[in-house]
Amino acid sequence: MPKPHKVEQEYESQLVQMLQNSGWEVFRQHRFVGEADLIIKKGALEYAAKLKRAAESRRDRVVPLLAEAILQAQVHARQHPQARALAVIASPHLSSGVVDQALEFQRDYAPDAAVGFFDDRGFRLFQAPGLESLNSSPSEVEHRKPGVSELQSYSIFSDLGQWMLKVILAQHIEPQFLSAPRRKIRNASELAMAAGVSQVSASRLVRQLEAEGFLDKYADQLELVRVQDLLEEWQSAERRAFKEIPCRWVIPGHGPKQFESALRDYQHHYFRQDSPDISGNGNSPRVCLGLFAAAEALGLGFVHGVPPVLYVERIEPELIQQLGISKERAEQPELYLRIPAHKESIFRAAVDQKGVPVSDALQVWLDVSNHPSRGKEQADRIREQILSPLLRQ
Repeated sequence: MPKPHKVEQEYESQLVQMLQNSGWEVFRQHRFVGEADLIIKKGALEYAAKLKRAAESRRDRVVPLLAEAILQAQVHARQHPQARALAVIASPHLSSGVVDQALEFQRDYAPDAAVGFFDDRGFRLFQAPGLESLNSSPSEVEHRKPGVSELQSYSIFSDLGQWMLKVILAQHIEPQFLSAPRRKIRNASELAMAAGVSQVSASRLVRQLEAEGFLDKYADQLELVRVQDLLEEWQSAERRAFKEIPCRWVIPGHGPKQFESALRDYQHHYFRQDSPDISGNGNSPRVCLGLFAAAEALGLGFVHGVPPVLYVERIEPELIQQLGISKERAEQPELYLRIPAHKESIFRAAVDQKGVPVSDALQVWLDVSNHPSRGKEQADRIREQILSPLLRQ
């Protein structure tokens, strides 16, 4: 078997060192064709480990490498009856969003495989019996104190994480395109107050943004940097984060004007019920236009003729009836209902356009970027007209 390149050797040495420091026996296996990179043992535990290096923290780089490493480790593990497959990804920098997507892939397609990730900043995340003690975040490596428990990596693209990012970015986006508080936010406490979230959630997000190099540590407020990289990771995290239901109009010929009128009536009713707060604590589910219909309502439309998409917090018969739509016999859908996984980020940031709730411009950009119906052209227009000030940071 060919010897690994120098960079791979360096990462392998790092892995060996951290394992040996934790009491594992490590056996290198480069001499024989078909052998794993490492066999590691500790008590009754044994792993056949395959290490891969990812040059960039991108989903289209990390996930394929993880898949390959899992397959190769599984083959090698069969040669060691007591061993379990362990796939490890090393990189100069691993973002929490990409790691979360890689873990989702592993859970969906190889739940029996053990996996691990580490990078040059000190980030370590191992999901394997006996290896959890290796886990750490970059800030812990620099500032760890005796007796302080280790923190788990926090995804900046969780539901509330995305909402807080919109709050931080709001000062660079006009109010008609994004509904969020616009004020100077100097720390996690002020972010928690502005976003209406817990202090814990805000602190975790700020720490993770710092750890991943997305915050300007010299600014007198929370100021994002490397926004281009952040938005690209955000796009990847948002793919397929929804359940979509095809629908049709109950009354044939029911068009956009009638649909918008029904949405206005529904929104008016929603805000009359006991003054629901930003979290949607009313009786009726929150709704807002999404994708190309939202872009049109925001005055940013570029693609026409695509069935409208309506984001709904949950499906209720009263909502379906009031909007004049049906889920039955919708072989040729006239519109789609989407139930998003990240509800707070979508509904809290939605804007009011003449009484119609509409997804914010940043959300529309995230949603249409990979849409097959000329989504790239629509995304490019939003990028040019709305997001260009952000990309200068």
